[in-house]
Amino acid sequence: MAAFASLEGFVITRVLVDKYFEHTTAFAELLAAVDEGEASHVLVPALHHFGHAEGVQLAIKELLESKNGTRVLVLFPELRTGAAP
Repeated sequence: MAAFASLEGFVITRVLVDKYFEHTTAFAELLAAVDEGEASHVLVPALHHFGHAEGVQLAIKELLESKNGTRVLVLFPELRTGAAP
């Protein structure tokens, strides 16, 4: 992710990780950063990091992108479920 960000001219300012889907502290922090205009781009390895179900994944992506013109960049869009590479 760092190499991709560097190549594309982005600077990673935070890495947010929720270890379990029940613990959403990092997701809440992400929403706050987007709401406050602190984050204009969100880089995620694959959409399954947003949830198990494809509908949830797309809904979260759309939610983030509906705020302040935020763009969600998906490193491996072909990965639908499972573990990240």
